[in-house]
Amino acid sequence: MKKFLGVVLILFIAGSSAAADYWHLGIGFRGTGVIPGGDYENTVGFGLLASLGDPDSRFTTQLEVDSWESVYDVNELENRYSGFGVGFFEKFRFLNFSSSLSTYLIGGIGGYFLDFKREEDVENIGIELRSQYLNSLLMTAGGMGFDFNMGQHLIAFTEGRYVYFPNGDFEDKPLTNGYLGLRYHF
Repeated sequence: MKKFLGVVLILFIAGSSAAADYWHLGIGFRGTGVIPGGDYENTVGFGLLASLGDPDSRFTTQLEVDSWESVYDVNELENRYSGFGVGFFEKFRFLNFSSSLSTYLIGGIGGYFLDFKREEDVENIGIELRSQYLNSLLMTAGGMGFDFNMGQHLIAFTEGRYVYFPNGDFEDKPLTNGYLGLRYHF
């Protein structure tokens, strides 16, 4: 049994070493700027991402998580509009300006969880923050960005996206998102 486990371990290490030339894991963080449609205020948030694929290849796949919240007043009453998104995206590098600057297209699908709360004057209680709606929505998004290699493993990026909700209600307007972040490839 020990010999079998030893052989499996050696094969696993050899396979990992060979695959390392082609597949890389990248982990990053980013600031998120959101311009919602309708009567909502612009906001900023934070996001995390994990990418799989050689950063020098044409295609990479990303898993992303974003969160943002906007707090603003309308007629002296507080409104809160927040979102939490998770998505899978495919990134296609299509133009290299130099060895350190390139541009890419990105598109994917996922889910968004949007919440809108508003302060209301409640009888016998006073002003209370109440949820107007909480929606779980399918999301499709596409955009364009720029990668800037800052070293062998560190990449800075900026990106813009249009986010559409196919199953959204009237209140769920499309979003325009902007991102600025860093990604480290192992």
